[in-house]
Amino acid sequence: MIFALDRDSHIPLYAQIATQVREMISRGALKMGDRLPANRELAKSLGVNRSTVTTAYDELMADGLISSRVGSGTYVSAVPASGSRSAERELRRPSPMPWGALLADQKRDKWLSGMTEAIVRKDTVSLAYALPAAELFPVDDFRRSVDRVLRREARGLLQLGTSDGYAPLQQYLASYMAHLGVAVEPGEILITNGCQQSLDLIRQILVRPGEEVVLENPTYPGAISVFCGQQSKYISVPVGDRGLDLDLLEDLLAQRRPKLIYVVPSFHNPTGITMDLASRQRLIELAAMYRVPIIEDDIYGELRYDGVSLPSLKSLDEYGLVIYINSFSKIGFPGLRIGWIIAPRIVIDYLDAVKQRTDLHASLLSQAAISEFVRHGLLAKHIKRCRKAYSERRDAMLAALARYFPDEAVWNRPEGGMAIWVRLPQSLNASQVLIQSMEQRVAFSPGEYFYSCSPQPNTLRLAFTMAEPSSIEEAIKRLGAVIKARLVSTKRRIEFSPKAAVKALV
Repeated sequence: MIFALDRDSHIPLYAQIATQVREMISRGALKMGDRLPANRELAKSLGVNRSTVTTAYDELMADGLISSRVGSGTYVSAVPASGSRSAERELRRPSPMPWGALLADQKRDKWLSGMTEAIVRKDTVSLAYALPAAELFPVDDFRRSVDRVLRREARGLLQLGTSDGYAPLQQYLASYMAHLGVAVEPGEILITNGCQQSLDLIRQILVRPGEEVVLENPTYPGAISVFCGQQSKYISVPVGDRGLDLDLLEDLLAQRRPKLIYVVPSFHNPTGITMDLASRQRLIELAAMYRVPIIEDDIYGELRYDGVSLPSLKSLDEYGLVIYINSFSKIGFPGLRIGWIIAPRIVIDYLDAVKQRTDLHASLLSQAAISEFVRHGLLAKHIKRCRKAYSERRDAMLAALARYFPDEAVWNRPEGGMAIWVRLPQSLNASQVLIQSMEQRVAFSPGEYFYSCSPQPNTLRLAFTMAEPSSIEEAIKRLGAVIKARLVSTKRRIEFSPKAAVKALV
């Protein structure tokens, strides 16, 4: 790629780079699938600031001409057709506004869109996302639920509703929580657009700029994006075999006063660890002693395949300090975006006020449809079917890991949830493994995305819910071959390094 940059021009350098790349694509000098130089590499060769190249690439991505692949690089993804919007933009005077440089950095959150690309590629087996298997969705049953509520109350559901939620759904959730040992009134339940919004609403009412939040490390990336913003502070507490390191947490609580503790106690994301009963009780006592609320994310709680069921933190809470969040995304349909928060009434009132400012209310039609679906016992039936299928897929992955992964790799056996956490030898980097793995049409989530600090690059999460057992075995076989090959290559480099040669001579 040869660029001719005019540093005396009124046209910004980033715009000149973007325009010249568009021209290269238009005339065929760059073809679909061609890899563009890395930001740092191109910036160095052109003698410009790295942010200049980043802004240019952002402009091209906005046009849909290039796309970024996680752990792989930036590639040409489209060619502007004659008369297309991209072609028209080439003839326009470049905008003097450097939007890419002005917008806040979102690199941490881009892993989501990158992995989405891997999911939609039909030739790739995706072990990247902990999502329900779409082929198990009872589409006909849900369609009938939608038809029934539309026939019964269409005009009301298509109008604005109350911000706290659809009353029949709140009543169902109150009875559902009673089954879990939690006495709750409908007025202590707020319906949200999923756990992600729940976390953001809670942050808005409880955490002021500069105040600290305790996060598990590693943890759910969505929680990191909510609580680890530019004005936020966080305390990372490691996750061990019994969940959150409570000894370290106790020391931290004695020294500092965080505003919240966020935990996923059942089938923790990403490690799959389940906090035992004694640890749950101790966590509540510590939180009560230091008067720190707990956010309990119980999104995987219903997906237990073996072992003894454990009570939720909310059911053990005698002090009213646990804010419970959950969603239908893992046990039902993620596309509905329906979740809920359970908290003391005063907290719900504050959350409701913030939600009114944000989006008024979650979709009434979605709420009514899932309410009708559960009222006829169809969700319970669906969960039972999913547990059976996911249990088989988990076991298929565990068997394949034992058969195809190197002896140096270690992993856990989760009693539920949607994924298995793997730790590779220290010499390997999972993001680099992903580049070769994608060439073999296998996607996974590198572990570094789940850390709020001190990422462990040799870790990875393998989700087992979205592929059939036979596909899982084939994917693990390919991935295992990639890992073994990299391990052999790494060992050879170490053996033939200059230091090793000197040591051999000595």
